[in-house]
Amino acid sequence: MTDDRRRDTTSPQALIRRALRRVRRLLGDDPRFLPIVLRSTPLGTSKGLQPSTTLVIEGFPRSGNTFAYFALRRMLPPEQHIATRVHVPAQVALAVRRGLPTLYVIREPIHTIASLLIAAPHVPIAAAIDEYVHHHREVLRYRSGFVVGEFKVVTTRFGDVVDALNARFDLGLPRFEHTEEAVAEVFDDIEAHHTEVWGASEHVVPRPSATRTDEKAWLLEQLALPRHAAAMRDATEIYEAYLTPAP
Repeated sequence: MTDDRRRDTTSPQALIRRALRRVRRLLGDDPRFLPIVLRSTPLGTSKGLQPSTTLVIEGFPRSGNTFAYFALRRMLPPEQHIATRVHVPAQVALAVRRGLPTLYVIREPIHTIASLLIAAPHVPIAAAIDEYVHHHREVLRYRSGFVVGEFKVVTTRFGDVVDALNARFDLGLPRFEHTEEAVAEVFDDIEAHHTEVWGASEHVVPRPSATRTDEKAWLLEQLALPRHAAAMRDATEIYEAYLTPAP
């Protein structure tokens, strides 16, 4: 059994969800349609830019956005709004145009795409790769206006990311000390939020999960198949473009 035959990509429910996902992608490139996208997002317009927004955290889904958000949320007073996790290029475009301090989180494509496919079993493998490439290409044009946070740095040395934000935007944020206790508190916050919004859906919760290990291993094998080689090369090239310092 190979590729999508092991996954629910052809049921009526899957086809409807994929159609809605395509519409969201079409609208998600243009800031003019951002209000529509926000209304279709869990928690709605609370994730968008507001007068009280002091920081924006964005990135492709499953890239470490949630960890970055909850780590920073613990360090800011409640009245300071963080716009985050809309997962469309338009949010980044609008933030950069307004000169808002912005963190864009990136993760190497193979693990990002595998994680997305676990969370969204209705998405075909080839379509998930295409989404990754499209999203990162659209956002790359705004590279000079945000700080890049690599997944491995965000999740192991988040204090370095805070330092970069402070240096780029003169924010004066307190440094996040990446201790076991601090990380555990962040994951507790993530777990509580996930349960409140999504319920007990283990395949979606944005934290490490032993129960997803076998499925991810199978997906990594599929992504390494020759039929996906060219698309995965494109994904890797666009990812590496973010590792170059902004002009």
